Amino acid sequence: MSSIALSSHPCQICGQPTLLEFPRFRDLERVTSDSRPWGAGGRIAVCRECSAVQKLVEPAWLAEIERIYQSYAIYHQAGGKEQPIFLENGATPQPRSRSLIKYLESKARFDSRADVLDFGCGTGSALRTYSEFNPGWTLYGAELSAKSIALLKAIPGFTEMFTCLPKDIPICFDLITLIHALEHVLDPVGILDQLSTRLKSDGILFAQVPDGGKTPYDLVIVDHLVHFTLETLRLASDRAGIEIIEVTDNVLPKELSLIGRYSGRVAPGIRFPDSKPAIERVGRQIDWLCAQIASAIEICDSSPRLGIFGTSISATWLAGALGDRICFFVDEDPGRVGGQHMGRGVVSPDQISDNADVFVPLIPDAAASVVARLSRPTVRFHAPPRFA
Repeated sequence: MSSIALSSHPCQICGQPTLLEFPRFRDLERVTSDSRPWGAGGRIAVCRECSAVQKLVEPAWLAEIERIYQSYAIYHQAGGKEQPIFLENGATPQPRSRSLIKYLESKARFDSRADVLDFGCGTGSALRTYSEFNPGWTLYGAELSAKSIALLKAIPGFTEMFTCLPKDIPICFDLITLIHALEHVLDPVGILDQLSTRLKSDGILFAQVPDGGKTPYDLVIVDHLVHFTLETLRLASDRAGIEIIEVTDNVLPKELSLIGRYSGRVAPGIRFPDSKPAIERVGRQIDWLCAQIASAIEICDSSPRLGIFGTSISATWLAGALGDRICFFVDEDPGRVGGQHMGRGVVSPDQISDNADVFVPLIPDAAASVVARLSRPTVRFHAPPRFA
């Protein structure tokens, strides 16, 4: 895949002007992180110095971000309820924040009277879980605006909302969480640095982000700036002066989790990962996304009725690329079945009418599992192409 070296854009992680752009990405349809289709025109690059994958911060992208956040509605497909996480072991789906608080409890001890800040709190899904987990906690939120303040005030234990920079928050905390927030912010290293100074002496910082190395669909999310891997999440934390307790990809599928504490100094002798694997991976991911659209269009041309499996990021992205070719959506979340997404009905797998095709926009192994589990003689499920 062709690429273009840029010198006018500093890297969001290491700060060096060593980005390599992939022009083919500009032709891909995109999607917002609250699952709304978005047109093509994005720009993406890999840093040749530190391997960080990122969007280009320029006026056009900043204008798009402002438009997205003006009408942002997280989990709107399920009436605002937090997304359940379907684990690969077949366990009952759990809200993301509930799984995370159990993980945190296994790694650190928190006082029953802890002060807790959720940075990027949205409408308070994580804060609600924290309130249920420990009613004695004093809860705080931080967001771009206070438009969700009424919802937050209804949470037992909620005390205050901050809309300022982290460095200007006037108190310190026992626990600060960033659940799918760090990938959105400008200057992620600076934000981590500022937040770490808002920790008490024994306070804990927890961050979770999508695993950009395993999730090609993360590339097409307009408002995700940095697409982290374990290496770049560790690098950002080291450069922010955070002492890492654990950074892992074993907490939730396709997610990266970091636990750290304030150290007050940048880690000595920081070594940057080799950028060649990241450059090759992003090129393959973009090729795969393009091939997936082509495969779905080919199925459309021979199908009497085509549906898409899912109603979240990947399904919305593909539906946006296919437009009027899509007839319905299929979802296994009871909270979404019977509703509408993008003007089309959402059905459960057993409600699909005969002689229909369903495309499954998931990474290949996950898609193959769905196809094997749900296909039946009168309904044909299709997985995307394998990675080249």
